[in-house]
Amino acid sequence: MIYYADQRNKCDLLSYDAVRNSLSLDPDGKITPSTIFAGINYKIDRSKLLLTLAITAIGLAGRSIVDKILALRGGAELVALWAQLSSVIEMIAGVALAGVGAGLSVLVAQTSRPERQQLFLRRALVLGFCMSLPLALASGVVGALFPEAFGGSAPAARGFALAAVAGCAAMVHGLVNNFWLGQQRRERMLALAAVLALLSLSAAALSPRGLLMEMLVLSQAAPALVLLLVPHRAEAPARAEDHALQRYVLPGIVVGVLSPASMLVARGVVGESLSWHDSGVLQAVWRISDWVCGLAAGVLTVLYLPRFAAAHAASGMRRVVREAALAVLLPSALLFGLLFGLHRPLLAMLYGPSFQAPPVAVALLFTGSLVRIASWIALFALYAALRTRAIALGELFSLPLFAALAFAAGDALTLEKIGLFWLLAFAVYTAFNCWALRRI
Repeated sequence: MIYYADQRNKCDLLSYDAVRNSLSLDPDGKITPSTIFAGINYKIDRSKLLLTLAITAIGLAGRSIVDKILALRGGAELVALWAQLSSVIEMIAGVALAGVGAGLSVLVAQTSRPERQQLFLRRALVLGFCMSLPLALASGVVGALFPEAFGGSAPAARGFALAAVAGCAAMVHGLVNNFWLGQQRRERMLALAAVLALLSLSAAALSPRGLLMEMLVLSQAAPALVLLLVPHRAEAPARAEDHALQRYVLPGIVVGVLSPASMLVARGVVGESLSWHDSGVLQAVWRISDWVCGLAAGVLTVLYLPRFAAAHAASGMRRVVREAALAVLLPSALLFGLLFGLHRPLLAMLYGPSFQAPPVAVALLFTGSLVRIASWIALFALYAALRTRAIALGELFSLPLFAALAFAAGDALTLEKIGLFWLLAFAVYTAFNCWALRRI
């Protein structure tokens, strides 16, 4: 399972019925939304929460160890190059997973009939390839025309072309992961995350230096073979709602493409304006902040997304949003403060002594990441309320705005300015999401 820089891509566009079915609150539909919200004391399934956090932790730990190995084998430049190739894979897979994948989880959660669940998986695969293949071809062309934006070396050019193909394969095992999410098969999701982490670590540690990038890219594609172990051929009678997955295409295109594409541009701008070493150092700081962002996203997905959906049905959204803000933002702020105090030894331990960033830049990047988590609270509430147009429009004010500010700075760019742009972009994004939420 690929962990996306924007973990919100994993949240489902949940209707009330999907929430009810997936949580088994009222499988027979005998309770009204208002009764649920007013009368049920939500009990958190600790096993589900622990499994969800374990899935996130395995992905984060695996990526951090891979970065450490790359830093030892090739320095910050190699870390930056792998980050660029990872963004290509995430963009091509994410265009399907961010929308159709989320819809697949919802539709599978809404039915207990295996043949209908398999029908939705087949339709999701067809839609996924229709969305990912054209983007993979376009990405291959762009990589061939502008290799300097992705590292400029021959390995980078070869790796970029291979990453475009691997993105389509990653889309397959990503959809299988969404399929299992709808079935509440978190233990299988955990196993898939462990396999992907193990393959990545093996490729990073054991591959010959001349084939390192290629083997890392292939490690992201190989788990697509899991589809062979998943039943997906059962026939089911056609129904009008079988085409419901198509409504999730627009959010997938906007969120799935713009976020990783913006990170591609931003890292490329830093590499060209400053150095690829600085781009690698920036990626290392982002990777450290991912530990807080990823855990916060997991808590929001498991604990608060279903409550947002039920609260929206009962006109009680604001109370749950305030509760989520207190529960998530305060611990996140404390963790970011701790990470800032330890960022120098952490960077040296996880990457190497050459990975040093200005304290002001780190402070701004961590503060921006905290504001980013705040934006997700409102965003998840918008997902629960099915405000897909607002979600698609608001995406322009997050990572795309950050990349545009970095690009506009040109040769005057510094790591401190990168941190400031990161904070400004997510401050605007948070303001937009809160404004859109107030209009519900």
